[in-house]
Amino acid sequence: MNGVQAAIFSGSAMILLVLALRLLLKKHLPRGIFPVLWCAAAVRLLLPITIPTHLSVWNLLHTSAAAQANGVISDALTPFPSLATNSTAKPAADIAGISPMLLVWLVCAILLAAYFVIGYACMVRRFRGTRLAPQPSIDALLDRFRFSRDPRICVSNSRRAPLTFGVFRPTVLLPEDLPVGDAQFQLILAHELVHIRRKDCLRKLLLTVCLCLYWWNPLVWLMVWLANRDMELACDEAVLRALGPDCKKAYALTLLDMAQRNPKSAPLCSGFAKSSTEERIRAILSFKRIPAWVGICVSVLFVLTVSVFTTQAVSPSAIPEIVPTVQEEIPEENVAVSVPVSEPLSTTLPIMPEQNAESEIESETLPRSEASAYIYPLEDANAEVLNSYGWQENPVVKQKSLHPGADFAADYGTNVLAVANGIVLDCSYDAAYGYILTLEHENGVQTQYAHLSEFLVNAGAEVRQGQIIAKTGDSGWTTGPHLHLGVLIDGEAVDPLETLKSE
Repeated sequence: MNGVQAAIFSGSAMILLVLALRLLLKKHLPRGIFPVLWCAAAVRLLLPITIPTHLSVWNLLHTSAAAQANGVISDALTPFPSLATNSTAKPAADIAGISPMLLVWLVCAILLAAYFVIGYACMVRRFRGTRLAPQPSIDALLDRFRFSRDPRICVSNSRRAPLTFGVFRPTVLLPEDLPVGDAQFQLILAHELVHIRRKDCLRKLLLTVCLCLYWWNPLVWLMVWLANRDMELACDEAVLRALGPDCKKAYALTLLDMAQRNPKSAPLCSGFAKSSTEERIRAILSFKRIPAWVGICVSVLFVLTVSVFTTQAVSPSAIPEIVPTVQEEIPEENVAVSVPVSEPLSTTLPIMPEQNAESEIESETLPRSEASAYIYPLEDANAEVLNSYGWQENPVVKQKSLHPGADFAADYGTNVLAVANGIVLDCSYDAAYGYILTLEHENGVQTQYAHLSEFLVNAGAEVRQGQIIAKTGDSGWTTGPHLHLGVLIDGEAVDPLETLKSE
C-alpha cells in the first residue's frame, strides 16, 4: 500500500470511527471532543504516508500472506533474455502521461477550490460593517475569554450576520438592529468569541482543503457536514460552561430568534444560527457538566482504536531505517540518480553450496533442458525496460549520472522473483531506492531489488531460483511503481541486461 492509498484508507476508516462514536456516545461525551476528532481525520487524509505499527490489525493478514508466499516458487520461470531491443532508456515524456481520471480529479478539485475562494472573497468585500467602540459589556466578555489580540467587533445590516470570519485577523459581524449590551447581544457575542477562541475558522479551512482534494469521497462530504454541526454544538457547550447553566433558557430563545431570520450561509465562516436549530436547542436544554477525565479516557480509547484499524502492517523484515549519504542530485521519475549502491552488511555469509540432485529446482514452465543460470525477475517476461544501465543525462539538473541497474515496468504489488539460488543478505531501506533487498549468489554475484513495497523473506534466509521474495512498489525516489534490478560482481555494479542474459 503506497502513501496515497494509505491516506485514503486510514482517513476514511477514521471518519467511520468518529461517526460510530458520535452515534453511540454523543450524549455522554463533551461536545468539544468531536471537532478535534474530525480534524484528526482530515489531517490523516492530507498526509500521503504509510504509518506501519505492530498494533495494526492488518499485521495478521500481512503475516499470513507472507507465510503463504515464503518458499513459493513461481509458475512462470523464464530464462533471462538479452532484451537488446528494449534496453534503450525511454524518454521521461513517454512514460509520464497523465491519465484521464487524474485529469478529471484535478479539474474538479480546482473548480471546487475556486468556488470557495471566490465566494469567500466576494462575501468579505460586500461587508460594510461599522466597528463598535469599546464598551464595558464587550470588554468583560473579551477579558473572560482572554485573547492575546482582541478581534474586531462590527455591526452590519447584512443578512449573513451574525458570523465570524478571518483566520489571522478574526472579525465578528453582528446584526445592527441588535441592541448593544442586552442579553441577546451578550449571548451571541459570547458564541462568536468562542468560535475565535477555538480557532474554528482555521478548522473550517482545513476541512475545506480536504473536501477539495477528496470531492469524490462521500465520507468526506459527510465529515465536513457533521464537523460544522459539531463545531456549533461545541461552542454552545463552551458558552454555557463560561456563563453558567442558568442562562440555558435565554440562550435557547436567542438561538431560535436568530434562526427565524433565516440567515444566509457563508463559506469558511462560523455563524450563530448556521446549523441544525432543533439539535442545538435540545443539546442546550439538556446541558450538564461532564468531567474532563471522561473526554481524556475517550480520546485515549480513540487513539488506540485508530492504531489498530487505520495504520498499516509492519513489513516482516523491517529493520531500523538506514539512510546513506547521497549525492545532491534531484531524482527524476523512474530514473535513479548516482547514489552509491548499498554495500552488503556482511561479507562473511557463506556462499551457497552446489546443489545436489535432490535440491535441483524443476518447473513445468522451465524444463531441465532449458534451465538457465538466471531467470527473469518478474513473472511477465515481456515487461518493458524503462531505463537501462549506464550514464544518462538528468533533464532536471542537466548533468549525467550513473544509473547502476535496469528499471522494469511493473504494477504495484507485482511478484518479484529471485533470479537464482542465493542467500538474503539484506532487507533495508535506502533514501533513493526505498525498500531494497539484496541476494548473495555464487561466484561473487549479488542482485539487488529496489523500490519494493513488501518483503516476503527475511535476512539470512536461503532462497531458490524463481522464489517469490518481494512485491514491487514505489518507495524511495520515484513517482511510479516499477522494479529496479541491480547486479554487483565483487562489489562493482555491472549491467544486469548483459550479465544475467542467457547465453
